[in-house]
Amino acid sequence: MNKIYNYQSKLAKPIQEYISTKRALGHKYDKESKTFYEFDMFLQKHSLQDAELPKSIVEDWITKRPNEKRKNQRYRLNFTKRFILYLNKNGFTAYFPNLTITARDDSDFTPYIFSNDEICKLFSYFNNMKPSRQYPNGHLVIPLLFRTLACCGLRVSEATNLKLKDVDFTKGVLLIREAKNDKKRYVPLSPKLTNDFLDFYETIHKCSEQEDYFFPNARKSVYASNHFYNRFREALWHCGIEHKGRGFGPRVHDLRHTFAVRCMQKFDKNKKDIVLSLPYLSAYLGHYDISKTQKYLHLIAEHYPEIIQKQCEYLGDTIPVWEVGV
Repeated sequence: MNKIYNYQSKLAKPIQEYISTKRALGHKYDKESKTFYEFDMFLQKHSLQDAELPKSIVEDWITKRPNEKRKNQRYRLNFTKRFILYLNKNGFTAYFPNLTITARDDSDFTPYIFSNDEICKLFSYFNNMKPSRQYPNGHLVIPLLFRTLACCGLRVSEATNLKLKDVDFTKGVLLIREAKNDKKRYVPLSPKLTNDFLDFYETIHKCSEQEDYFFPNARKSVYASNHFYNRFREALWHCGIEHKGRGFGPRVHDLRHTFAVRCMQKFDKNKKDIVLSLPYLSAYLGHYDISKTQKYLHLIAEHYPEIIQKQCEYLGDTIPVWEVGV
């Protein structure tokens, strides 16, 4: 059920029509609807008198805010550009900004790649959790949730939104429905992880229904991401893994980055061409396009330069050479 926002600015009507058009094409458009609400409030605050977007208001809206991450500004900029194009095509006057922020421009964060030893320490910490009065099944849910993130490369929301109907125990496959960009996909489980899922199911879900969440909270509802983030921070501290502060990591999402890098290591170990294997990894991770996956080449070059060197020796100039230490 889509949340209904009450838009009241002079552009309320075209905003609502634009959202309706997107949803008619099959897009959820929930996040964008919320952004439009913030934009609508912004327009009211600036006392927009007519159904148009002058340069001063557009540039004020897309300007980088204090302590804002570059990627958030990029999202707001591209979001605004798409709406402005819609306005112009439908007879409204709207200034189109010249500002461009590329994916490389907004890379203000370097992912943390966990070592095998660090992953083992985290596994051990979660596996030794004790039941609590507040969350009696937390010592069962959190360890398997963590292993799923680390071993399958899922986003946190994809794992926490899994339902019983999404788990095929016979084939050992997960159906990811609540995925970014609405890209549904299937994710295979290893035999060991499949057995862990079966044991968890028999312990937790004896009386559950297919629509129930696979990783339930104490109220059998969806597991809150921030609760797992807090447990993850505690695990880092207990395992002696330094956290460099909010916005600097290591983050839970770095488990996904680590998974991707480990996959590329495996490609190399199995004598597979890393570059030609990228489309498969991209589909597995649920990336919108392969450009999102290509960034892992840089992580491989930084953390495992010998792999890139071997690939370059094999492929010649087919892929670029990264110079380590420059």
